[in-house]
Amino acid sequence: MFNTILEEDFAKDYLFVMDKQLVINTFYLEDSIAPFLENESVLSVLNKDGSKMLPIIIRDNQIIKTNGLLNTKEVEEIFDMGIAIQYSDDDR
Repeated sequence: MFNTILEEDFAKDYLFVMDKQLVINTFYLEDSIAPFLENESVLSVLNKDGSKMLPIIIRDNQIIKTNGLLNTKEVEEIFDMGIAIQYSDDDR
């Protein structure tokens, strides 16, 4: 699900259906520490609790989740749409 949300087609479809621009950024600590240092809220969390709080999910400049990716229900609420996930027998 996470990979699908990051795809350009998802953002285009979301704009078409919801009439809202969707911008998603992902930053990896291994690649650059700069984005983590530039956000005071993120820096505060990391200074207090360390990298065990990663990943950190931010929406509209507010931290909405730490120490885990969004689950299906959370994604549905954020994007205001239902999501169905299909698994193959190999994925179980």
